[in-house]
Amino acid sequence: MKPTDISPARSTWRLQRASMAILPMFLLSLLLVPLPVVAASAERPAPAQTYVHIVRPGESLVDIAALYGIALEDLRAFNNLVNRAQLVSCTPNADSTQVRGTVRVNGNPANGYRVVFSWHPDETTVATAVSGGGGQNAGQYSHILGGGAREGNWWFWIETGGGVRISEMAHVHTDRDPHEGKCQRAVIDFDIQNPELTYVGRRLQIPLAPQPVAAKPAPRRPASTKIVYGHVVRSGETVARIAETYGASVQDLRAANNLVNRASLVRCDANAGSTRAVGTVGLNGQPVDGYRVAFSWQPDGEVVARKSTSAGGHFTHILHASGPREGNWWFWIENDDGHRISEMAHVRTHKDPHTGNCQQAVIRFDIQDPHFIYIGRKLHVPSSG
Repeated sequence: MKPTDISPARSTWRLQRASMAILPMFLLSLLLVPLPVVAASAERPAPAQTYVHIVRPGESLVDIAALYGIALEDLRAFNNLVNRAQLVSCTPNADSTQVRGTVRVNGNPANGYRVVFSWHPDETTVATAVSGGGGQNAGQYSHILGGGAREGNWWFWIETGGGVRISEMAHVHTDRDPHEGKCQRAVIDFDIQNPELTYVGRRLQIPLAPQPVAAKPAPRRPASTKIVYGHVVRSGETVARIAETYGASVQDLRAANNLVNRASLVRCDANAGSTRAVGTVGLNGQPVDGYRVAFSWQPDGEVVARKSTSAGGHFTHILHASGPREGNWWFWIENDDGHRISEMAHVRTHKDPHTGNCQQAVIRFDIQDPHFIYIGRKLHVPSSG
């Protein structure tokens, strides 16, 4: 009988050969084991806040879109703004300056719609033309703006019998010379798809990030989402009025936008000798000279007088040198260029110097950022739900 070879080298070779035989079987078993199913990634949740803009009188969709740096079509689509105004053409015409066009409802010419125009957007109507009226063909209207060529800016829109605007506004600039390429005869078409749609006061959602609004509806906003209203400060608007418009507190509005240049009516006392406003201006809590305190009869109105602070930040405005004077007065601080850099303080004075009435107001201004300008500033107005 042949002896068995039990040398170490022989034994090692046998183990290696066995291992090489087992390895393919192990790899094959891995391929046959079912892999766990990976779920498709969930749809990205809605953002934690929605940016909203409330349309005010005088604002066009073009202005709003430009304000937020978004496309006009995106703004329309995201908010289903379906009542369009389109300036089709404007050609020279020496005989008269005029606007004509057609009003359509869902693509079909429609009579009985009031097309109005004004020299300013959303302001007092200058004239009204009814579509299909005065012998016009179906849905057509016309406005005569002047005999011969007339220069001007004109805004046109459709309004209800109650004077509520239901369409976008079309703007036309006409020229005084009827040369080639100039404008005196404009064609404006209106396309109405929702006669119940109104524009002024409407809350528009602003698509600040690209979203497929045409492919699917916007995701339902969870209850915890916070709305952030976008507001651009206009001349004549006080911080208190803006906060009231959006249902926010003045303190929240200030904090959300770092409105650090404050105006405070400390008190107003009775005074039979004169009607005046006195006070101080502080820069980061320290009295400061050389700051201009202006006042007007209207918020952000034409300045009646300016007084520079002196003698430790003090100022005095004499509103009536001899006795009480009734009136409303707004005070603010402006820079050398005439821009308002502070909130406005409002004072109402009385004609009788009885106890509890007001003739001598004390106003304190606290400035923390001398370069801060209010009018034109974009504000975020946070409001729950």
